[in-house]
Amino acid sequence: MKQLNYTKAVVIVHGKSEMQICQYIKNKLRLKMEIYSDKNGEKAIQITSLKNTLNNKIFKSFKNFIKTYEDIKLTDDGKSIDANFKIFIIMDTDDCSEKQKKDFISCEMFKEHWAYKYIVPIYNIPELESVLEMANIPFKKLGDKRKAEYVKIFPTDPKYKKSDEIQIQELLNKLKKQQNTNLNEFLEFCLKSVL
Repeated sequence: MKQLNYTKAVVIVHGKSEMQICQYIKNKLRLKMEIYSDKNGEKAIQITSLKNTLNNKIFKSFKNFIKTYEDIKLTDDGKSIDANFKIFIIMDTDDCSEKQKKDFISCEMFKEHWAYKYIVPIYNIPELESVLEMANIPFKKLGDKRKAEYVKIFPTDPKYKKSDEIQIQELLNKLKKQQNTNLNEFLEFCLKSVL
C-alpha cells in the first residue's frame, strides 16, 4: 500500500510572522509539514545565523534529521529522502551583507551541507512586511508581550466566504508579480502537496 500521509516539507522560519503564515497554510490545507523556529518564533533566525541552525542537533546529519522527523518518505534503500521532499528556509534579507544575501538566494551557502539538494531558500527583500505592502496584501501588525509586533494576513479576504485554497491561491497570484520575493514558490508547493 502506498503511504500518502507523510511529511512533505520542513520549513525553517525567520520569526513569528513567517511561522504564523506557515501554520495557517499547514492547518487550512491539512498539510503534513513541520515548522522549525527558534523559541516559537520569538527569537529571529537570520541569514547570518543559518549555519548554526543547520549544524544543530536536528539538522546536522541525515541520521539525526530522519530520527527527529520520522515520517519523512525515504527512497526504497532508506539511504536518502524522497526527491519531492523540500526544506524551505524563509528569511528576511535586511540583516545581512549583500554577499550573504546572494549566497542565501543562490543556495551557495548550503553547498557543503548534506541537505543541500532539498533546500529551497525563500527570500523577502528587505523583509516580509515590505513584500506584503508592495503586493497590496492586507495585513495587521499585532502586538506581543515579548516581540513588539508580528503580522497576521489571513484571511486574505474576510468579506467573502471563499475556500481556504482559493484564498491561498489568490495570495500566491499577488506574490507571483513581485520581484522582491519568491514566497509564491512555497505556496505553490503547498497547494500541489494537498492530498
